[in-house]
Amino acid sequence: MDYTIFYKDFYDSGDLDNTPKYDIFLSAFDNCNRTKEIFNKVNSTQKRWFLLPQYKKIEEFPTENIYNNESLAESEYFEQFIQEFSENDYKSKKICIDITGFIRPHLIYLLKFLSCSGMSQVDLLYTEPVQYKNADETKFSGYIDRIQDVEGCSSINNNPNTENDLLIICAGYDDDLIAKIAQNKGHCQKKYYILGFPSLQPDFYQESILKMENAKQSTGEFKKVKFAPAFDPFVTAQIINEIVEENPDATNIYLSPLSTKPQTVGMALFYITNYDNLPVSIIFPYSKTYTSKHAEGIKRTWKYTVEFTMD
Repeated sequence: MDYTIFYKDFYDSGDLDNTPKYDIFLSAFDNCNRTKEIFNKVNSTQKRWFLLPQYKKIEEFPTENIYNNESLAESEYFEQFIQEFSENDYKSKKICIDITGFIRPHLIYLLKFLSCSGMSQVDLLYTEPVQYKNADETKFSGYIDRIQDVEGCSSINNNPNTENDLLIICAGYDDDLIAKIAQNKGHCQKKYYILGFPSLQPDFYQESILKMENAKQSTGEFKKVKFAPAFDPFVTAQIINEIVEENPDATNIYLSPLSTKPQTVGMALFYITNYDNLPVSIIFPYSKTYTSKHAEGIKRTWKYTVEFTMD
């Protein structure tokens, strides 16, 4: 499958005048201007904020057009939404999701659900920041209390033979997360980094390289480093596909999305299109808390059209 044929477009500085009219628009509230401004600008009949309990330090949440659940687990959090989705025949609607403020496991779970619900396609928006407040010292999550498969994204073809297991990490700013995943899957003989290049901003790439070098001190050398644009989920999925094809003897395949939300979508897309015939899982270092309002400014907004029914 050629993932690069999927459609993408971008709008400068949050200018969304040429975006389509949607029936339903969904976004996760993280108190950043780049999510709040997009929420206000998108043309949609219905709009809904997801209030995620991991963003505990936000002082003031929206009080209208909200979906709220205190469960930290993806399946329990979306339980009522899934019921509404079915009762209101959302799969026949034109849906757009702003992925910018989502926590990665929740985003992946939501995409997996949509792919299994009978929807043919969904538009995703992602707004690039001008900068992160603390540059390469930006921390996106709190204490990591467990590493596990993202709910709904465990392998259904698990291979008891683990001698040629393959680990693929989309690496971002947090070298501690990279190290924890690499250590958790230390038995993997084949380890690959995918770095975001081109990056969202020129200095972001240099900062991620520094973080990767820090992680190497505790994880050892990776077999290879690959590159995919930090803003392109489809090239990311294609690079993962190429890595898997380079390793036809891989016994189990572990994907870990630790970089940008677009690259997270790329990993989710590869899983969704391959989980029924490959021993592939998505693993993630879970935290009960995530930082909010860590990004500043709006550079550009991307629109990705993900088609779930392509052969």
